Amino acid sequence: MKNNHKGINLKEENKMCVADRVEIVSSSNEELYGKIAEIIDIKTGVGGTDLKIKTEDGLELWIDAEDTVSY
Repeated sequence: MKNNHKGINLKEENKMCVADRVEIVSSSNEELYGKIAEIIDIKTGVGGTDLKIKTEDGLELWIDAEDTVSY
């Protein structure tokens, strides 16, 4: 079955798509570190790739894709 979700390839081994789950590994916000979230949107531009995510406790935010890992 073909995946029709918007997706990105950060590196060959790290493909992310809308509806994928990620773990936040950002060291800039200790409260978010280690939380699990679902990707709900992806924006890619000159400055890099940002993910709009929703954490398991309902928090929605934009985060740099490099601050997450596939879960």
